[in-house]
Amino acid sequence: MARCPMAEMQASAGRSRPRLAWLEPALLAFLLLLGAGLRFYRLDASSLWSDEGNTWALMGRSFARIAQDAAADIHPPGYYWLLKLWTLAFGADVIGLRSFSALAGTLLLYGIYRIGVLLGGRRLGLLALLLAALNPFLVYYSQEARMYMALALAGTGLFWALLVLMAAPAGRGSPRAVALGYVAAGAIGLWLHYSFPVLLAAAGLAYLWHWWQGAPRRWQDLGRFVGLNAVVLALFLPWLPTALSRVRQWPKGGVPIGLGEGLQMLLETLLFGPLRQTPEPTWPWLVAAGLLPLLGLWALRRREQAVALGLWLAAPPALMFGLGLFSEAFLKFLLTMAPAWCLLAAAAAWLLPRRPGPGMALLAAGGLALAALTLPGYYRDPTARDNYAGVARYVAALGDPAQDLVLLDAPGQQEVWAYYDPGFPVLALPQQRPPDPEATLATLAEAVADRRQVFALFWATDEADPDGLVERWLDQQAFKGLESWQGNLRFVVYTLPNRLTCTALQPPAALEGGITLTGLCQPQVPQQVAAGDVALVGLRWQAEAPPAARYKVTVQLLDARSQVIAQHDSEPAGGSQPTDTWQPGTTYVDNHGLTIPPGTPPGVYRLIVAMYDPATGRRLAGPQGDHMALGEVHVQRAARPIPSDILPVQHRSDIVLGPVRLVGYGLHRKGFSHQPEAPIQPGDLVHFTFLWQAPSPLPADWPADLQFTLRLGEQVLTAPLAGGLYPTGQWQAGELVRGEFDLPYDGSRERPILTVAGDLYRLSPLPR
Repeated sequence: MARCPMAEMQASAGRSRPRLAWLEPALLAFLLLLGAGLRFYRLDASSLWSDEGNTWALMGRSFARIAQDAAADIHPPGYYWLLKLWTLAFGADVIGLRSFSALAGTLLLYGIYRIGVLLGGRRLGLLALLLAALNPFLVYYSQEARMYMALALAGTGLFWALLVLMAAPAGRGSPRAVALGYVAAGAIGLWLHYSFPVLLAAAGLAYLWHWWQGAPRRWQDLGRFVGLNAVVLALFLPWLPTALSRVRQWPKGGVPIGLGEGLQMLLETLLFGPLRQTPEPTWPWLVAAGLLPLLGLWALRRREQAVALGLWLAAPPALMFGLGLFSEAFLKFLLTMAPAWCLLAAAAAWLLPRRPGPGMALLAAGGLALAALTLPGYYRDPTARDNYAGVARYVAALGDPAQDLVLLDAPGQQEVWAYYDPGFPVLALPQQRPPDPEATLATLAEAVADRRQVFALFWATDEADPDGLVERWLDQQAFKGLESWQGNLRFVVYTLPNRLTCTALQPPAALEGGITLTGLCQPQVPQQVAAGDVALVGLRWQAEAPPAARYKVTVQLLDARSQVIAQHDSEPAGGSQPTDTWQPGTTYVDNHGLTIPPGTPPGVYRLIVAMYDPATGRRLAGPQGDHMALGEVHVQRAARPIPSDILPVQHRSDIVLGPVRLVGYGLHRKGFSHQPEAPIQPGDLVHFTFLWQAPSPLPADWPADLQFTLRLGEQVLTAPLAGGLYPTGQWQAGELVRGEFDLPYDGSRERPILTVAGDLYRLSPLPR
């Protein structure tokens, strides 16, 4: 009679154990330490985000107050109670808050190992442990101060106890410790999250299948299992009425999607989690992620544990498909199925039970490759989570609490901002849902009346401000400057037009189509602006007749080489006054805030404006050609250092080349800064932007004019770091300096090579 694959696996493991008795415990310890290291490494590298801010705020409250607040929330209080006990010992800073999840993630690894041993021996346990230790999805949420990693641990504990109960001889009962473990895991899971009943249901179905397949069927075994679940429910009874009430009122944040799209999101989440840096192409990884658990189920097909693992794997996505929860906010619910995926993926190596070695090696190599391609970028990325910490540093560096205001467009940001608040006045709007337009705008107008700048943080605006009341008012009444995505947080700097001087143009600048620029408003002539600040340009337009198309306005700052240093493109009045709605005789106010990029070398720059058709890119002709000169802007060195992690950089490198640091760079087809992924063809000019940072302190041998070499195919450019406008001998310690350069692409090689002082760095391939 043929032997089952798992029996072959356990037999082969047993034959090798005497010779390698020392190796398996050593591997177990090494993999647990590796997993712990990945989870505790740089716990504070990324900012707390909004939900973590809520967690932090609750830690300052009593246990009773936590329960009271949780009763009005969509989570039970169990996680917050456990975390409060933890923070009493380890503190409530970022590391203190997140280390609880890191510990839970490490304990989860051991739970996966124990289940693997139960299924097929130590080799299966070790392989599953390796896959879980390296999994980016599990690493990411092991570094977040929320309940989801503890929830995954509770689910793993529940299924470990279930499998041990199923393995107990019929009629013999089960070890008391295992029964207590089942009850503890089940009760803790219910107190952690309202989705946990789906795992209890999966465990119940698995045990019912096991009991039904048994011969003979013993009612006392089924009765014991029902009794254990009754105890689990009894331990949750005090909170059950509140739970039922909250679940009925649970807001729907997802949308129904097709099976194919849902499966793609599921597999991407299991492999990469929320990480933004993923391997390209992704489809081979997704195919493997989908096939491996199926192959693992096939390898386990003759063992009743396969049913339990299959139900464990299927229950969370079934819940999400059933309730339409497939959106970014709910994908973390899939954490509870990730341990089952790791176990089944590892079991796939035993499809050939007599020769599992090649499969084990291939899976281990795949896990290592996935971690190597994703985790380094995650640890370095300041926007891996919504970067409130970086925004706060930027506000502290460039703002003035006596003149400026922080605006939170979505009051749910108040707790996390309070953690990082550098001491600025704060206004959270809208103050109610749905927003009251009249009250909201009146409050906003009063708050900004005497302010110089507004630092606006836009987050979850589809829920808090679905009509865009706050942003539209600011776009119309203020000058929009820096706009930067920091994770899912959008950070925008507005400057108020409090001290503008307006001048009527004599004669007005007439463009084709009957459009006329009649006036220009600026704070002073010429404007004196520090790098990182905003040049203010107020335009006044009129039209002889309604224009036939919706045109855009571009305001640009050019250096002596006519390189575009800064640019702001939008429809008039931030898009609220499109040109195809203009009427004759009406003056249209069009404000543009031109952010002078941090690191712009000091000097005199030209300011120009043009209007163009976004469909074709063609500019409207005027008296000066395709643009109009607006005067000069004198750029000065920033008075205070600017935090580099908040700056919008296309490719963040943060690497030392010779004596200087390359913070990041951008590359795109010249003239396509608004579309950096536009394909670059042979013969096109490629525009490069380099953001450098001087060391602090400056070394004694700091060069007077450090140069770089840039090679693209057969084309080579050697130039000073800032293009000769600002030699390194004039730089200050720690100063950010940017350089803008063009190089033709001859089609011979797609990956540029940058060299500074003998150090070589390969840039990202050109978009093709």
